[in-house]
Amino acid sequence: MREAAYITANLFKTDHLKLLNETISQNIIKGSDQPSGGAIKSSQVKFIRLMSIQKLILPFIDFIMTTNIHHYGFDLFPLAPSKTLNYNTYKVNEEYSWHVDASMHSPVRDIKLTCLLNCSTEKYDGGDLYIFRDGEKKVENFNPGAAVIFPSFMHHKVEKITSGSRATLAIWMDGPKFR
Repeated sequence: MREAAYITANLFKTDHLKLLNETISQNIIKGSDQPSGGAIKSSQVKFIRLMSIQKLILPFIDFIMTTNIHHYGFDLFPLAPSKTLNYNTYKVNEEYSWHVDASMHSPVRDIKLTCLLNCSTEKYDGGDLYIFRDGEKKVENFNPGAAVIFPSFMHHKVEKITSGSRATLAIWMDGPKFR
């Protein structure tokens, strides 16, 4: 296991998040979500191609690459402009129970990093992100405009929203199969 369970950074202000959310809503594509087996996932999932928002999230992409270099050292495939990203929205009583982000179906790749950007622009309560490493650990400072990165094989969950709504953009960084 590498040194850091997760890394966070504040990247964007509310005005930028509003522009990002508006751009996402104008560029939604069809897709299907496949929640992790056995997990409860009640959030709404929409899909967008990276190329539609790439310029708007360059600081996020830079944070992903820099964090991998300094904290995890995974071999990662380059981000293709056609990559599909998940845009998750959680409303009151919606959650995603304990799960890992993994793909056992590919003979040549694994998901290495889970990279989340909190795109919320309005106040919400609940919806805390927890990671399991030597016990449950609440991810601190994952506020609107912040990003968090952690290894995809770590169990994590999003608790139920109790008021308002929460939005996150997810990028899963793939690489060659773990050996």
